[in-house]
Amino acid sequence: MAEQVQLKKARLVDMILYGFGGIGANIPFIFMGAYLSFFYTDIFGLAPAIVSALMLGSKIVDAVIDPFIGALADRVVTKFGKFRPFVMFGAPVMGLSIFMVFSTPDLDPNAKVLYACAAYIFYVVASSFVVIPNNSIANLMSADPKQRATVQTFKQGMAAIPQFMSAMALPLVDLLGGGTAGWSNYGIVMGIATCVVFWICTMGSKNYDTYELAREETTGDKSERKSADDVVRDIAKTFKNKEMLLLIGAFCTEMTCFTLQNTMNMYYFTYVLGHKDWVATVSSVGVIVGIIGTITVPFFTRVWGKKRSFQVFVALTILPNLLMLFVPSPELALITVAMSSYSFTSRIVIVFAWSMIPDVVDYGEYTTGVRSNGLTQASVQLMNQLGQALGGSIPVMIIGALGYVANQAQTPEVLGAIVALRWGVPCVFNLISFIFIRFYGLTDERAAEIGAKLQERRIEARSE
Repeated sequence: MAEQVQLKKARLVDMILYGFGGIGANIPFIFMGAYLSFFYTDIFGLAPAIVSALMLGSKIVDAVIDPFIGALADRVVTKFGKFRPFVMFGAPVMGLSIFMVFSTPDLDPNAKVLYACAAYIFYVVASSFVVIPNNSIANLMSADPKQRATVQTFKQGMAAIPQFMSAMALPLVDLLGGGTAGWSNYGIVMGIATCVVFWICTMGSKNYDTYELAREETTGDKSERKSADDVVRDIAKTFKNKEMLLLIGAFCTEMTCFTLQNTMNMYYFTYVLGHKDWVATVSSVGVIVGIIGTITVPFFTRVWGKKRSFQVFVALTILPNLLMLFVPSPELALITVAMSSYSFTSRIVIVFAWSMIPDVVDYGEYTTGVRSNGLTQASVQLMNQLGQALGGSIPVMIIGALGYVANQAQTPEVLGAIVALRWGVPCVFNLISFIFIRFYGLTDERAAEIGAKLQERRIEARSE
């Protein structure tokens, strides 16, 4: 029996190739988190209130479309597998949507608002159709809870490349023509790069997301086609998964924190410090330190396990932000150390969060009998998008209400709000994340036990 329940593991080369999906998902995600609000207010010319409304309004679309995509992906059976077709054929559409977001057509003010809304919502939908299925593939690659952390280490480690692209964005925008043309051209570069790396990613998953496995795992097999009521019941069962709810809550608060800081960075460096030229230097060092943090994840997985490691490092992320909150005029060296320290700990946190997703999928199947890879990833994507919307819209709304005027000297009230939003408020969201995971019950040992029992069930089902 011990041989029968040997946990499936992924090959090294496949983990590396699958890791390219981390580049594809994060090229637009990191760049938009860092620059989109600034682009809309200071380049495209939208009012802060409109930007906030757009960010929040797009989440209504997300709330409708993401569960649909997850449920659809869970029921697809093709010769390319269950999830890969979404990535293969959706990547070019996602690339086009990125270009459209950063295009700056010569329109009147009202038409600009309509264009920005249409382009951004198009991106939100297109990215969900690619990212949700691609993230679901990780659940198929390994049944070993510890190796799942390694799979995510490769995926999140690859995210260093788009982080460098984001860190060097302003010089590259100038190199590509500067002004509105430079931003549009950079949008083309990001769109093409996103498409290509997602195609590379599918090469690493073809041995795991297969036609045979799709037929075995799908809840929509032709012999047992489910009605709409059955699908609704499956969704309801998915959201009875307590461990999943705690984990996606932590995803939401961490993404709110991440986006809030990135959104405020441009305003902080431009208006508080008066050194927009520091952005590339500070961000580049932070990316390098973040890579080091990502590499350490397998070590801390072995030492503490995923849950405890998450708690330790999410607590440590609070310290540099608290320090900087009380330093009114930091020098370049201090701010680089503070942001790099945060980058080190936060990268570890996010890798552990992603590596926990397959565990909660297994737990859901174990307790309800429904394996909801796609729906779980859709829930994570929705919470990430919600966090991105909150972190990107609320601070812009606040500084707008306090009198922010683009490309002008700001009032003391606006400057004080920028500092508090950049350094103080993120600490609150980190604390909430800690509380969520404090009540999360899946240790690595418990996850391995559940995985073995699920494999026993499948072996017994095949023999019947």
